[in-house]
Amino acid sequence: MLIIDRDQRSNEHLRGLLHPRFDVIVAATMNEADIFVRRMKFELILVDFEIFKESDAALNASIMQHQTTARIGLISTPDTEHYLPFLLKWRCFHVLPKLPFYNARDVLLFVENILEPSNAFGLARYLSDEADWSRERIANRSDKNRIIEDAVNYFASCEYEIHELYDVRLIIEEAINNALYHAFRDEQGGEKYRPDTFETLAIGEEMWMEYGSDATTIGFSATDNRGDLSPEVIINKLARQYNKEGLFDESGRGLYLARVFSSQIIFNIEKKKRTQIVCLFYEKRLNIPKPFSINFIDA
Repeated sequence: MLIIDRDQRSNEHLRGLLHPRFDVIVAATMNEADIFVRRMKFELILVDFEIFKESDAALNASIMQHQTTARIGLISTPDTEHYLPFLLKWRCFHVLPKLPFYNARDVLLFVENILEPSNAFGLARYLSDEADWSRERIANRSDKNRIIEDAVNYFASCEYEIHELYDVRLIIEEAINNALYHAFRDEQGGEKYRPDTFETLAIGEEMWMEYGSDATTIGFSATDNRGDLSPEVIINKLARQYNKEGLFDESGRGLYLARVFSSQIIFNIEKKKRTQIVCLFYEKRLNIPKPFSINFIDA
């Protein structure tokens, strides 16, 4: 693994967390990075966002030429609205925020998910082995309403306040509605179900909800078995909201609010097979920068 970052305190701390599991090389300048990229092979390259932007595509071109199988992730001090416009251009869907102190478990999960995105699926991956969690299938309107209430009540049992439960309910409903009303399509490719008329999923259509917690984290996931969401759609919808282009419409509003209200949101997509949104909430960690992760498996 190659880390390209001029901030010595940051890159050495990150290297220290990763080194027990991975062979890590650090480059503090563009010249160093270019030498390593040309002479060695890497599974993963983590690049400081500012360095990547300043290189004016030169570094990206070198990586594309010499590291054809390497996966790319960013590390960034600026928050989402600053790096979001570059993600599609660079075909990079993972950003780890620079923190005074990285969390070891979060960093390892972040890196492991980039290297093997199939492992990113499932709420249990982000909870401890001793966690309490449930998995339920949504097949009809009755299931949907009951499971939303069960999940919100579960958050309430974890001592969430009324105003916090309002936000939780909002993003749980958004996650489920996105799956029910956007994932499933009719023969003409149009959206098959509407909120006012939906009653039950057809045979072969599946929707699952998970929710649970451990000592430090509570979360939920919503999964459909279609896999039609794409990184482009996610990034473009979020960009509309961050740039205020979607201020007076609802396109991407649910994804944006889920990212704002949760401590971390993770998008998992196996093309044409399944789409999953994981929302995590960390105790006493609401005001720190959030990772950005789209784990995408192409067909």
